[in-house]
Amino acid sequence: MNINTILACATCEAETHCRIGMSNRKFQPLSFLCEGCGGAIEIDIKDMVGSGLRNAVEVQFERDSLGEHDRFFIDLHLDFPIWSTTYVMGKTPYFVAIEMVDKDKTFINGIPAVEIFRIRLDILNHFGEKFNEVKQLLKLYPKNNKELFRKKAIEFLKEEHSPSLAPQDINLLLYTVLSRVSLAFLEEETVKEVTSGYPQIIMQLAQTHREKLDEFYNYIKETGFLDGLQRDCLSLYGRIFELELYLRPAIFLDFCTGQEGKKSSAKISKLGFESCKDMYKDLSEIVGRQLALVAGINNLIHRGDHNSFLPSKDGPALSSLDKFANKVLSEKLKYLDECWYKLDEGLWNTDIRNSIAHYTFEYNELTQIITCYPSKEGLRQENKIEINFLSFMRTILIQFREMHYLHHLIKALYYYEYLILSK
Repeated sequence: MNINTILACATCEAETHCRIGMSNRKFQPLSFLCEGCGGAIEIDIKDMVGSGLRNAVEVQFERDSLGEHDRFFIDLHLDFPIWSTTYVMGKTPYFVAIEMVDKDKTFINGIPAVEIFRIRLDILNHFGEKFNEVKQLLKLYPKNNKELFRKKAIEFLKEEHSPSLAPQDINLLLYTVLSRVSLAFLEEETVKEVTSGYPQIIMQLAQTHREKLDEFYNYIKETGFLDGLQRDCLSLYGRIFELELYLRPAIFLDFCTGQEGKKSSAKISKLGFESCKDMYKDLSEIVGRQLALVAGINNLIHRGDHNSFLPSKDGPALSSLDKFANKVLSEKLKYLDECWYKLDEGLWNTDIRNSIAHYTFEYNELTQIITCYPSKEGLRQENKIEINFLSFMRTILIQFREMHYLHHLIKALYYYEYLILSK
């Protein structure tokens, strides 16, 4: 379903022809900036019916007048990037999106890509309405009352069977919850591929370097590192739903490459951008800390000791995993020689990360461009990097996936304790 409407800006009276494609989300807050004056025009749609229009009025029009050149034009759709710049009858946001799907991704395991995307959005809508419940449930897990967590998790999942209070069963219940609620953000086959290898690697180390593996595990557990890292990971699963409006078109980009430069139709306020920025910083921080687990296992695989690093090309070997943990993210990557875990290279734009985390950036609501200034330049700000909002959200999505993959490594390490160490 699509709606064509002509809106006259309340500030400059410039007319914009809006073609709005309907999402399956109950409430759709859409927004665009008038090309005449830059004023924000907001359109709220609830249950497929327009329920709010701000800073503009609707103008009566004849159907034959659509596409007149004295009007601005914009396609709006909550779920897809904005591709069209001029009105073409029939080229609705949905049909343009279908045309943009990569030829080799039109069908995935025999299922049309658009159907996979629709299923993900249904899941997103379902859990998006429950994100506060998700946050509260995951806060229960680290507490001592595992019976309460078990009860609430079973109610949440609507499961009929009741797992025992054995730590391995409670661990499994937790990750069942996480897999269920995060399904919309993930590529399920990739999750299976990445995580299926963890138990094999740990058991192989148990056979070849048992004493050193136990030393590694006991260290990350006794220091509180593993428990603290898991708590921090859990805090992100509820928060990711606070950004789901902005992530919807970023998820669609799983099916079409090279389209990150498009725009989003969701209302992206300064406050909304601040929330995305904070999520980006926290994901970067937690993934950086998870790399200590990757490094420890990497050292065990190659040199039989979690503290044994090779020299990097820029300096001598690190003397311990603690030294590695103190390094900044870009430095950590230099010490992961022939790493068993393959990181997504799209994660590591350190200039953008430094700008967002430490220095200066600007967000332009009209262009949806984020301008980053990664260097300390005194009063001058000449060295800049530009990234558009959709590309930024795509990076957040990739970061979340990486965090989730490595969170399953935490699960596998706990299983080693419950099933091997404690026996």
